[in-house]
Amino acid sequence: MTIIQTSASSPSNAIRTHSFPVLEAGNISYPNGVYSVRFAPGDDQHSFVLHHSVSGAGLISRLLNRGQACYVCAVSSPRSSYRRTFTSSRAEQIISWDSDDLGEAPQFTPMIVSIDTAELLLDEADDEVHRSWAGLRLQLLPGQKLAVGRVVYLKASMLQMLTLHTDDRLPAGSFLVEGDSEHGFHFHVHVNPELHAFLRLGGADHARKNVMTHIVSACLALLQREYREDEEDGGWSAYRNLVALNEKLRSHGLPNWSDENFHPEVVATHLYPHVWPEVSPDERR
Repeated sequence: MTIIQTSASSPSNAIRTHSFPVLEAGNISYPNGVYSVRFAPGDDQHSFVLHHSVSGAGLISRLLNRGQACYVCAVSSPRSSYRRTFTSSRAEQIISWDSDDLGEAPQFTPMIVSIDTAELLLDEADDEVHRSWAGLRLQLLPGQKLAVGRVVYLKASMLQMLTLHTDDRLPAGSFLVEGDSEHGFHFHVHVNPELHAFLRLGGADHARKNVMTHIVSACLALLQREYREDEEDGGWSAYRNLVALNEKLRSHGLPNWSDENFHPEVVATHLYPHVWPEVSPDERR
């Protein structure tokens, strides 16, 4: 589980002006305000459970309790012009995405947004706002951002960069990997129908993992074969998820696909080692 906190003291590269108090990095509207978001993995590789919480910002808490504000998370992919907004009246919400729509690791922007019109007379103590806002009367409109968290980037994973597609032209037990760089970058893995069903629905867990390790090895080999060069205009560094994947490999002390000592099978089995069922002492004899 990852916890992201935002407060007035959080570093910010931008100075924003608003006609109402906002809890965000570098904004002193709520001197003691803290906006926290906990990220926990969902039931699959394409979802998260978010839990929002606010402290030290009485105005925002009151608007949430009255149903005049809601919790929001925007999922976006700038390279593929994808954006989807999830809203919830509850502090805990589930967000998900489709890799086919993104083609790269998505980014998330949690926030709290007003959903009603309200006339407000700000009080320094009750609303916990900075004294510069005290005594001011203002109108809150629907859609105004009351709290904005830090943008969170999903770390690239080989398994999140590939999608499986049934292909009855392939013989039993086989697959074919193709790269797609039209919208970001991801891998299309064409899989024989029986093997596709095995990976999706059944089969021993260790066997599925070993097949996926084989697929990852083939994906890395494709990068080595077709995206070895990092050209000034284009090349693999033009794709944010490949840049993130390169950083992931470096963090593991592994070479990337442009290096001379790169071996796809070694890198694949380092990231996703082969597994096998335990064997009893009697079976070893």
